[in-house]
Amino acid sequence: MAEWNPRRRTVRLTHGLESADFLSAFFASEVAERGLQEHRMESWTTTELTLGGLGAPLHRSTGHGAENVVVESDGVVLHVILANGWVNAQLAGERAEQLETAVTELRRKLPTPDPDSTHEVTVVFWTYGPHGPQPAPRRIAVPEWAEVRPNYGALTRAGLERLMSDFEPAHGGQLVLWHGKAGSGKTFALRALAWEWRRWCEFHYIVDPDSFFGQHADYLMNVLMQPTYLEVASQGWSPSPVGVEEVSVIRTSTGDGHDDEGIDRERAWRVLVLEDTGELLTPDAKSVIGQGLSRFLNVVDGLIGQGLRVLVLVTTNEEIRTLHPAVARPGRCAANVEFTALDAAEASAWRERHGLASADSRPTFLADLYAALSGYESAPSARTTGFGDPTPRRAS
Repeated sequence: MAEWNPRRRTVRLTHGLESADFLSAFFASEVAERGLQEHRMESWTTTELTLGGLGAPLHRSTGHGAENVVVESDGVVLHVILANGWVNAQLAGERAEQLETAVTELRRKLPTPDPDSTHEVTVVFWTYGPHGPQPAPRRIAVPEWAEVRPNYGALTRAGLERLMSDFEPAHGGQLVLWHGKAGSGKTFALRALAWEWRRWCEFHYIVDPDSFFGQHADYLMNVLMQPTYLEVASQGWSPSPVGVEEVSVIRTSTGDGHDDEGIDRERAWRVLVLEDTGELLTPDAKSVIGQGLSRFLNVVDGLIGQGLRVLVLVTTNEEIRTLHPAVARPGRCAANVEFTALDAAEASAWRERHGLASADSRPTFLADLYAALSGYESAPSARTTGFGDPTPRRAS
């Protein structure tokens, strides 16, 4: 704990501190000793792996995959932490314009990734741990929709096309439902969607949806109320480092029928991804997992979700007729896409494009086609019936 004496402008350490806390106390001491009046906090992702380019540090700490320095530059004292591709910075100076200049220079030295050049987006993975909701941002390599579009049959492709190209959030509901047997390409499409929507929303993957919609109400509310990166950037303050892309362009309606290219930070959306979550949506879900279904529906279009720019994307291996009727009704479900096997002609064309012999003339799931491309084969019954072990085996 640090104590500031305003008369002497000094900070007295009143008990021992761990190294990370020590640098925070050291920064506070420098700010107080110098009598600096302006303070600013910033947070963003970066491609840099070290803080060595910031100059000679007043103090530096490393360990556990993080670097932590206090430096001075042109009368501004900076406390900068680099960990897991994230920069968290505190700056103090005599004038606000000093800090503005220092932030600009700091962002130049620690640049934000350009998603268009890396073909990656950041996905925040959420779990509930001993200390409550825990976010873990990760950069994920993703394809464009045009790259994976030929992997889907005509009906599935048409449903996905509307999402990838022409989807407008808040029109027709906040639930996006994808259903189909394992191996039909839902995860491929999910990664492509993250790329196509990167300009206007953030993806949050709920690892443990049973806990998210279960007994831990703080889990659900923490994720829903977490400011988006765009809101953070517009308000000039820094939350916990869980945001994703620093979006450069968002298309918003100007009311005259034309789109306005520019940043409208108030229109940032987030997508909650619930993968393989069929048990949450079955008719007997309430008796199986308590109030999970009710909370889910309240997030989608109930009182909890009112005023929040949140979409919920659910993927399930369950057939649509086995789901609760309240889930897929019009007005609640903005998109309902069934993932099916490629029919015989589509599968044959896929093999031809990839240089494979057309072994048979039956509907084939995408996973089986890629298995054949890699020199594996899988048991037909595993894909066509939904039962059995779908693990591919090396072709003899």
